[in-house]
Amino acid sequence: MLLNTKNVAKKIVAVSCMAIAVSGAFAKPKKAKAVNPALAVTELAPVTRTAKKPGEGVYYSLFVRSFADGNGDGIGDFVGLTKKLDYLNDGDDLTTSDLGITGLWLLPVFASASYHGYDVDDYYSINPEYGTMAEFEKFIAEAHKRGISVILDMTFNHSSTYCDWFKQSRNPESPYRTWYRWITDDDSQDRGGVYNLKQKALGSNVWNIDLMNKKSDDCYYYYAGIFGPHMPDFNMDEQAVRDEFKKVCKFWMDKGVDGFRFDAAGHIYNSGEVKPGTETITKAIPFWKEMNDYILSVNPDAYTVAEVWEPTAVRAKFMGGQISNFHFDLGTLIANIINNQEINDRKGVVPDSDPKTYNGFARSLEADYALYASNNPNYIDAPFLSNHDQARSSSALFRNNVAKMKLGADMYILAEGVPFIYYGEEIAMKSGQDDPSKRTPMVWKPEGKERLTPTWINLPSYKNAGIYNKKTIPVSEQEKDPDSLLQHYKRVIRVKTAHPALSRGRLKALSCGSPVLESWVMECDTEKAFVVHNVSSKDEVTVALPEAVKDLPLVYAANPAAKVENGVLTIPAMSSVVLAANK
Repeated sequence: MLLNTKNVAKKIVAVSCMAIAVSGAFAKPKKAKAVNPALAVTELAPVTRTAKKPGEGVYYSLFVRSFADGNGDGIGDFVGLTKKLDYLNDGDDLTTSDLGITGLWLLPVFASASYHGYDVDDYYSINPEYGTMAEFEKFIAEAHKRGISVILDMTFNHSSTYCDWFKQSRNPESPYRTWYRWITDDDSQDRGGVYNLKQKALGSNVWNIDLMNKKSDDCYYYYAGIFGPHMPDFNMDEQAVRDEFKKVCKFWMDKGVDGFRFDAAGHIYNSGEVKPGTETITKAIPFWKEMNDYILSVNPDAYTVAEVWEPTAVRAKFMGGQISNFHFDLGTLIANIINNQEINDRKGVVPDSDPKTYNGFARSLEADYALYASNNPNYIDAPFLSNHDQARSSSALFRNNVAKMKLGADMYILAEGVPFIYYGEEIAMKSGQDDPSKRTPMVWKPEGKERLTPTWINLPSYKNAGIYNKKTIPVSEQEKDPDSLLQHYKRVIRVKTAHPALSRGRLKALSCGSPVLESWVMECDTEKAFVVHNVSSKDEVTVALPEAVKDLPLVYAANPAAKVENGVLTIPAMSSVVLAANK
């Protein structure tokens, strides 16, 4: 989001469009004769999905540019994405070839001059590199046929400098002038004003000089843009801007979109660009409530999720105006628990014998949720391991250890709310610290074997961003291995979306009395579930189940050696189980 790379050339590789055939899509999946919950306890097997609404189930975040190229120009597009929908969910509960996700978050798809799209030129048009509006509409229809909800990345915080609204706002007499935050040298602290022209935020200047025009010989105009001069910030005190974005949301919901991901939601009133003394959070919450109330008035089942990259206490306050917030730093917490336990196991460190210290992860989740509920009783959490702005979790968090990745996946997917999987996470794609390497093309087949693989990353301007996944095991190979990370993701996603207690339930920590077990109850109106994770890297654990859950049957065992007999649970190292039953 911080880069301002110009449009990638349309013809990156000399691939003829006629060479791109439908053969790039997956073959028609084989069906089982019936769902098989008993078999699904220990292996990948068909189950019945119960998560149906946009605000339930499991979401998959993807970068259209990097997912699948349907016309051979090297850039991912909606034609290619539509061809790959059956990989995500084929709409048939009797098959196991698909990932099983129920929702998609698309990184920005609007017209933009950058490769990433977070500086929007036109909020009412599709990026022409991704295809036509008709192709977008077909993609939406095909996604819905498969039971996949679609939410779009929406940048309310800023536009691009190429946006017509901003270009018109450069004129002090324009009605668009108040749509953005403009000041002059005379408003600066150096001249007795209140604004600090040297203020920085997120590594960039808050106030950016507009050299295209000036008020007088010694007085320039400046506009706010905390993400860089190419991303001018909107003035959300202006009701006309709010009303325009309601029109934008309605436009896309009329196209079939099921909701939105709000970019930079925590910065909508950034302290560096408002008058000193302004209470920014108390201004932001009513704004977000106004927008979400409008969206729900159009579609009562719509789902929105906000990027508030702040500590829990701040996220909780924003929940007062949001439907859902991303659970930032949860991935780091999960990885720290797993990695630190491995170190302790290796060193033979004796765990703390005080049961009051056990189940710390579950207790921390419960505390976070209590804070959310104090601001919004109907909150929906959105846990994730990593996203497009972070180094990928496989290497950054789990040190390329597949067993850790499997356990980490279970620990966040089986918690409260709607988990988000970043594309390629399910096959352990890797990255560096630079933005392009975090958003490289999906690894479908060995290099050169998949004609739908985008090639834009091979341009010299992206340097070595594409080197990180040279050794990543592609989808085509992981699908053949029952023990692969991909097959594990298919299993845990299915258990999440099959059990209403896991999709809609609230979490309550419930200890098993072991220092290496993290466990909690998930309960909704129709079902009760008990989730247990053994974070030890070497020790199988056998414990008596808590009285409240001892009669629940086993419905998921990440390791088939797990068992429950006469109220006693045996759970292998670095694995998870779920027990569940209808009330």
